[in-house]
This record gives sequence, C-alpha cells and structure tokens, in this order.
Amino acid sequence: MTRLTTNLTLASLFALAGAAPAALCQEAKPSARVDKLTEWPELKKSARDRARAVAKQLRKKPEEVRAAAVDKLAAMGAGVAPVLIPLVSDRPQSANEQLFEVLDRVTDGRHAALLGREAQRKSVAWRRYLTRRLASLRDAELLPLLRSKLADKDEEIAFYAALGALALGDVAGLETVLKAARERWDDRRAVIRSVLTPARAAALSLKIWERIGAARSTDKMAGLRLLRYLATREQKVLLRSYLEAPDFAVKREAINTTRALHGLEPIEKLSSFQAINLAKQWLQKL
Repeated sequence: MTRLTTNLTLASLFALAGAAPAALCQEAKPSARVDKLTEWPELKKSARDRARAVAKQLRKKPEEVRAAAVDKLAAMGAGVAPVLIPLVSDRPQSANEQLFEVLDRVTDGRHAALLGREAQRKSVAWRRYLTRRLASLRDAELLPLLRSKLADKDEEIAFYAALGALALGDVAGLETVLKAARERWDDRRAVIRSVLTPARAAALSLKIWERIGAARSTDKMAGLRLLRYLATREQKVLLRSYLEAPDFAVKREAINTTRALHGLEPIEKLSSFQAINLAKQWLQKL
C-alpha cells in the first residue's frame, strides 16, 4: 500500500467519524452508570475498632496471616475504606500492598466520587494508588480531577492520570502515555491493557492513527502498542503500511496489533526473521 493510499484510507475513516460520531463513540462509553454513594457505608464503632486491630496483622509474618487479614477486612465491605485509607504510608515498613488489595476488593464505580475526595492527601503512595484506581473506574465525572494531575511532579501519578483521561477519550496526556509505551512497556503493559481495552472505539483510536502517521519510528511503535487495545476491526486496513515498514520494531508492533484485532495474544519476543514471515502472512489476510 502506498503512502497516498494509506493517507486516503485514513482520511476516509476520519470522514466517517465526522459523519457519524455518535455511532463510532458508542463503543467508548464510560463505565455503565451506577448509583453513586455520597457517603461511605457506616460501620459501628465496634466494627471500626475490629478493623483497626485486624489491619495491624497486615505487616505480620507469615504470609498466611497477612492474607487472612486481607480477607477479613474485605469481608467488612466498603465501610472499612475510611478506616484503612489513613493507614497508607510512605514509610518503608508499610502495609500498603495489602491495604490497596483490600480497597480494590471493596470499592467500585459507586465509590468513585468518595475516592476522589481523598485526592489531596499528602502520601505519595496513596495518591499514586488513587490515580490508578480512578483511571480503572473510567468515570467521566472524574475527568477534571484526572486532568488536574497530568502535570503532577510525580511521574507515576502523571502517567495514571494521562492513562485514565485517555480511556475517557481525552488526549491531553497522550504524549505521556506514548512515552510510557515507548520506554517502560514491560512494566506498564498490564495496566495499559486493563484500562484501555474497555475504551476501544473508532473515534478515539483515529486520534492515535493521526498522531503516529508521520511520526518517527519509535513513536509509531508506541502508538501501535496502544492501538492493540483501542483500534477497531474496521481499521485493520490501516495496518498494511506498518506491516510493510522497513523498521523491525514498527513491523513487530504492527503484527501484534493485527493479532489483537483478530483475538490473538501478542508475541512480545519476535526475531526479525519471524517478523518478516508473519508480516507477509497477515498482509495476505488483510
């Protein structure tokens, strides 16, 4: 496929997006609306005291004791959150990992606004967790909060904010997410996949295609990694020029994006010989 043909194809897809934005954006709706809580479920004083006592076991050994404590706290429900959140600490000997596991288990979209109220806490560990959790909830009402953290001086917080905003269709932090996909793919891949996959939509992915069309190879590579989770099957024709790319990294990521659009798992470790052969095979199928 020539560059002219690719550009025409991209232009036609953008025209389609402009002609029927509602239809294209249907796939990228935020998480289904839920009845949001305005206050945490209330625990009796005896239950709060018990929660604090159990929380002390989160730092004990052996591992079985910590795991049992996590289960006990999770069984108490979302009302335990106000007890546990202040226990998150930046100290080396913290129980943050276990506290976050409990909070992941007891909170969902109903608690998004309640979690958002905790955004000003001083603990960096807490604010990192909170931004990641809010990104995963994909609540459009929290987009202003996520956008306010795009320039946070903490790299982790800024990344999660950018990722969460992108999942809501906002590309203000796209460069931050592309950088993560380019430079820290091994440790960012799992969270990028979990947050972006539910956001798959033509209108949003077209913004990525447009961004990488004339970009350098490393940005094409990063963009294709995001497109694994955002592109739609109707856009697979756009992958032809990337499958034909002379740059091995671009070709490899084009193969993996193509695989993802066909319901197959990516192959992270590909030799140049494998990539050449697989690219030829996929070009025959597109």
